[in-house]
Amino acid sequence: MLKNGLLRYTVYRNMFFSFVLLTALVIALVTAVLYALFSWSTAREVGKISESMLKQSSVVSNVIKDQVYNFGGLMLNDKTIVASLFDRENDRIKQYHASRVLRNMQTTYPFIESIGIYNGLTETYLDTKGATLEQEQFLLTQISSKNKSYFQLFPRRILNPGSSKESNVLTFVLLPSYYALLPAQGAMVINMDTDYIQKLIGGYKNDAADSLFVMNAKGVILTHSDSSRFMENRSSTPYIERILQEPGESGYFMDEIDGRKNVITYVKSADLDWVFVSHSEYRNLLFNMSTLRWSSMGLALAIFVASLLLSARLTHYAYNPIRGVLEKISGMQRHKQSARRINEFELLNASYSEMTEKLSSLESVAARRQETEVLELLKSGDSGTFERFAQSCPGTAYMTVALLIDGLDEFRTKVDAPTRAFAHEAILRTTTELFGGYRVRAAVIEEGLIALIIPTPEGGAEPRDLIPLDSLFRELQHGLDHALNLSVTVCIGTVAQSHEELQQSFEQAQSGVQRRFFEGQGNLFDCSTSCDTSEHELAYPSRQEKSVIDAIRLRQRTRINREIELWAEEISTGDYHEALFYMNQFVSSLYKQLRVPRSENQEINNLFLNFTRRMSSFETLHEFKEALKGLAGKLSSDADTDGDERHAEIVDYIQTYVETHYARPDLSLELVAGEVKLSRSYVGKLFKAHCESSFNDYLNAVRLERAKELLLQTDEPVQSISEQVGIFNTTYFYTLFKKYNQQSPAQYRSQMQLGRLKA
Repeated sequence: MLKNGLLRYTVYRNMFFSFVLLTALVIALVTAVLYALFSWSTAREVGKISESMLKQSSVVSNVIKDQVYNFGGLMLNDKTIVASLFDRENDRIKQYHASRVLRNMQTTYPFIESIGIYNGLTETYLDTKGATLEQEQFLLTQISSKNKSYFQLFPRRILNPGSSKESNVLTFVLLPSYYALLPAQGAMVINMDTDYIQKLIGGYKNDAADSLFVMNAKGVILTHSDSSRFMENRSSTPYIERILQEPGESGYFMDEIDGRKNVITYVKSADLDWVFVSHSEYRNLLFNMSTLRWSSMGLALAIFVASLLLSARLTHYAYNPIRGVLEKISGMQRHKQSARRINEFELLNASYSEMTEKLSSLESVAARRQETEVLELLKSGDSGTFERFAQSCPGTAYMTVALLIDGLDEFRTKVDAPTRAFAHEAILRTTTELFGGYRVRAAVIEEGLIALIIPTPEGGAEPRDLIPLDSLFRELQHGLDHALNLSVTVCIGTVAQSHEELQQSFEQAQSGVQRRFFEGQGNLFDCSTSCDTSEHELAYPSRQEKSVIDAIRLRQRTRINREIELWAEEISTGDYHEALFYMNQFVSSLYKQLRVPRSENQEINNLFLNFTRRMSSFETLHEFKEALKGLAGKLSSDADTDGDERHAEIVDYIQTYVETHYARPDLSLELVAGEVKLSRSYVGKLFKAHCESSFNDYLNAVRLERAKELLLQTDEPVQSISEQVGIFNTTYFYTLFKKYNQQSPAQYRSQMQLGRLKA
């Protein structure tokens, strides 16, 4: 039977191969998922173990830091070293004794390559290996430029005096003046041999790791088993770059190194800002992965062979009922003798097409007649029309529903006329199918507007009480969005029992356009109640309008969007028609305030013209708000080039005015804003944006600079000087002067006069 079915029957053959293909895909998917899960789980456990062992290696940083701090404390506790470190007389005897103490200390700590102390007061440098000040000049320059902490680290290569051999060392610099009350020109230099650090790390090294090294936070190698890689910058290496960017203190991940998959583990040390890194080849960690892979493939193949036998049995039992149905519908039995191969699809398609043509001709005539009835009833008609409709669609009452296609303007632009007509027809057909049991009548009133008339079912109650309208219309909206990518707003009108009430019900349903404007598209509105969104008269939000204009002028994009949101929130509490009026008023105000009459700025006028043309197509307040943000953003961008020069001129004028009239006690932001004919808030924000300080701070700085000059040039009392610079409150002048100069006016005058005498 299997061979005969595969050779003769198309459906039989398709069913068999579909079963086989489905089974094969399921087996492959399950096998791959199980293998991937096992591999991932194993890799995670290995990574956690590697991370735990690497954390043990990271204790080296604690050990080294403690040793350096202990050694630094030992040096500072030695009077001979301290005396030489801060000697102001360049005493050779002190230097000799200090050198002996340093050599004795070095013999006690074999891991130290050399020790040096730098006296900045006399520009002398002592080193246990004889390094001179000239040889260490580069290091000392770095110390001077980075004098921000007690402890500093510099990886470097140093040339051993008396030979051409270089040593790889980590130089730890201690600046005693950071904590102690000692002069700032002193430093202790401890050069630690990297071989010692490598041996110390090797004692903690995980044997599973192929490589373990230490680098700093910039990706520079501090110690490595391969000494040639010392100070090598690896920050551009992909996996090193990822480690440096990771926020966590430790972790692991998979990456390729030299084309091979590796488990990379890292631990960041907070003590020395070091990063310990190890990587191991993935295949060396999972020894049985190859065996597991082949075992999985063998098991999958065995299951697939069993599925072939099962597919043959399933096909045989599933095809028998299908064959009986096809024989009754299309006469397949008559073709058995005349055809060697039988295509059941062609036979069934021919029979179905014949029946469909007959049914379509009948349905089309009935559907067109019903649509004509609805159009006539809602557009014009009379009581006689209503009576005839009630006979063909009986009911004690009727309810109208308006379906509004959302985004109609975009729908017209992107879709051609035949496709739009098809979409309207599809909505009609989908609606009649959903409400098939309720004798619903539907018709396209105009493009984008479809009307439904729902009769009252038996029982006499309103349709909304007997029909699950919410669930049916939600299903309709979901189906249209999924099938045609169309969003539809549903607006339900009142219940009617006469022709006049029916037309009023439809007008009520169409008022859902107003609610859609505020509440958004794709909603379901019951318009049987009033659609008025406000019971009070809305005041125009002029304050937000002014804030938007100021933000555009100052090119503050974030503030522009925030103020537009506030403006839209204000008008959303009003009436629909008020909102439309205020929208036009807002755009007009922007045009009057921001347009420039010069011919080269015609682009701004075109922006407003195009935006005004689009306003009638906005169906929701959200659409208008987003489009307004785009317009404001473009206007702000245009202000980038036209406003920079003007803004700079205004700020320069204000600075010159302040430097000339600083002695006026009434000098304020309001006064200079009046001078440049701009608002106080706008001038304040403009000044701060250009000068990175407020107007008051700038005015105080100018006044205090002049006060300092008068304190040095004259012997007048502080009160007189305070009044001369425009500050008539002497107490406030004292407070302000001390805040800016960390000393009182009298102290400043005395200190500067004493400095002149010494000079």
